[in-house]
Amino acid sequence: MAAGLASVALGSAASAPPHGAASAPVAGNGVSRTDEEALAADYVHAFLKREQFQAANAFLEKEIQRLEAAGRPDSPDQAMLAQFQQMDDPTRLSMAEILDQNAGPVTKSLDGAADALGRRLDEVTSAWQSVRTSLDRQQRQLFEMQGSRWMAGQLASLLSVDKRWFWLFGLVAVLTLVSVVFHERRHEIRRLLNGGRARAMGLSKFLSAAALILAALTVVTFYFGDRIYESLLTVGSGRETSPREAILRQNAALVAQIAPLERKHEDLQRKYDAALAAAQGRIAAALPARSVLPADWKNARQRALEFSTTLDLLDRVPQAMQTDLDELAKLSKELDAQAEATAVYKRLRQWIRGGLGVALVGLAVSGGWLFYRGVRVRREVSRDTCPLCLGADHLEPAPDYGRRADGPRDVAVVQCKNVISQEPYEQCDYTFMDIYRSMTKVCFPTLGVPQAGKTHWLAMLYWELNRGSYPKSVQFEKIRSQSSQDFDVLVEEILNSRIGTAATQRDRIPHPLVFNLQDHDALGRNNLLVNIFDYSGEVTSDMGVEDYRRRRALEGDGFFFFLDPTYPSEPQSKALADFREDIRLVKGVKAGRRVRIPVALCVSKIDLLAGKSFSLPGGGDAIAWFYKELSRIDPTGEAMTWDVIEARSRLLGELRDTIWPGWEIERQIDDLFGGRYLFFPLTPVGLDGAGETDLSLRTISPFGLLEPLLWLLEMNGYPVLR
Repeated sequence: MAAGLASVALGSAASAPPHGAASAPVAGNGVSRTDEEALAADYVHAFLKREQFQAANAFLEKEIQRLEAAGRPDSPDQAMLAQFQQMDDPTRLSMAEILDQNAGPVTKSLDGAADALGRRLDEVTSAWQSVRTSLDRQQRQLFEMQGSRWMAGQLASLLSVDKRWFWLFGLVAVLTLVSVVFHERRHEIRRLLNGGRARAMGLSKFLSAAALILAALTVVTFYFGDRIYESLLTVGSGRETSPREAILRQNAALVAQIAPLERKHEDLQRKYDAALAAAQGRIAAALPARSVLPADWKNARQRALEFSTTLDLLDRVPQAMQTDLDELAKLSKELDAQAEATAVYKRLRQWIRGGLGVALVGLAVSGGWLFYRGVRVRREVSRDTCPLCLGADHLEPAPDYGRRADGPRDVAVVQCKNVISQEPYEQCDYTFMDIYRSMTKVCFPTLGVPQAGKTHWLAMLYWELNRGSYPKSVQFEKIRSQSSQDFDVLVEEILNSRIGTAATQRDRIPHPLVFNLQDHDALGRNNLLVNIFDYSGEVTSDMGVEDYRRRRALEGDGFFFFLDPTYPSEPQSKALADFREDIRLVKGVKAGRRVRIPVALCVSKIDLLAGKSFSLPGGGDAIAWFYKELSRIDPTGEAMTWDVIEARSRLLGELRDTIWPGWEIERQIDDLFGGRYLFFPLTPVGLDGAGETDLSLRTISPFGLLEPLLWLLEMNGYPVLR
């Protein structure tokens, strides 16, 4: 009877995953093309999963039938349980103890046997996965060898995913060089974007294009390299699909077969659990309450399922592995037969990679050399260019300048010997300290009709800069020169004697008023020489482009064009039109094209608008409204920010229709300068006592003098505005 109960206990099993293979995940199809191990693992795991469910389902179907048959009243199992229940209690208890003692060792031995089978399955699975990996690798190698006989295949080799780091590091090298170049040329780039001329940007454009190409190749190889690679190789080999695509389809087909088997397994599991619980209940009812035989019986049934599925897998895996070994042997023979072609393919691929690597290194090295050479050439050109006449290679040491009577001269000074005019003969003779030769120089001429307030503005600007009336984020330092001495006199006459400025000399190119500026560039502060040329009004109104003074006045990095609101619009409109036409001639710009040079439209003498009879379209005093809006935009009058500057420009644009009706200033400027202009309302005297022309009766409190200069510097790529 004990043997009968043991046979009942060992006759069925609960569902449990087989050891080893059942715990391995089924990978998706998004595996890298070059990772043959992952592709092989996908296939092996899917195969084991399918076979596991097939074996488990077959076992469960038989067990459900057996348990249902054992539960019938006329079954032998039911008869044995009934006979056991009819025993007297001492006998039944003794029999239960004997069964418990025998069931424990059996369960432990079953656990050990199941673990041994699981380890054996792991070994066989690992061996098969290695074989499968070798098979996939040789299939790909043969495929690449056949496809790479075409040029498309060689291109595919460069775009394959395993080259992505090659392209990435090449991109990093070129981008590093581009960053260095752009940092050194950041002012030209800002001029290109904000205004001004971007000079000698050829290297930057070339490197930028190279960086964009490398970036595109890097993105392609990282995200689309496998698709492009296999598509080109498929064309070269004459196949319809690549090995990887065929493997992925095999894996997908296996995964598709697993789903219905898994659903069937879940249904069988529910039926089996119910049948198993009923059988376990019948056994427990026939035994004493303290017996462990029902639990041992259930564990034994679970091990029985593991034995069944593992043994089935141990039978199927070697067969599948042998199939792959046979295929691998065929591939090896085919590769051996084409060994020479394989060697040629590998050598060609290495030469292509090496050549491309040399090209990338050459690009970085040559780009670095060109960058260094360009920087050196630009510095030499800047060093040898006269800021007055823009003549090159005419600067010579001034032998007698600054020499002490009893010793050597104090400082080194250079003088420009460029002949700027033959009839009448005139030599530049501009002198400045040699220490400033290597500094970047920007030139801003003042243009406008006579008596527009150019010299008065520049004198008071000079006074304010000397007093430190500029933003804390920048630094201006006066450089002593002949012009600075002249303007010292002008400032004294304006402030102390209250005498207005006289007409500016027009016989030659004026000596510039020079300042040493330090900006607040976050990428590295810059020191540059700011040269402001005070041209006479006759240069704007009377001289043609054939005059060397007029031509030099048009060779600026930006312009202060002064408009007098107390002067009629006709002569000023003509002067602005002539300025626009001559700029086209000097710069060689065709009609319809634009120059990237900023123009500050300085509307001076706004204090003298007071008392003028200008009415708003809806009624009211236009000038009073203008003053009120100016105060509202910036009550302090000291905020030098983009917002304040642009708001003042818009306000002055609204007033323009009132003081100069019909004069389309914006259109005249925009046609050539492309929006690189702003209006700047200013007064060198101030708005206190507006309308009074006698300087002796006015309090000097200039308004808006520095903003045009800061804006031109900003538009030339030197950050100075907040």
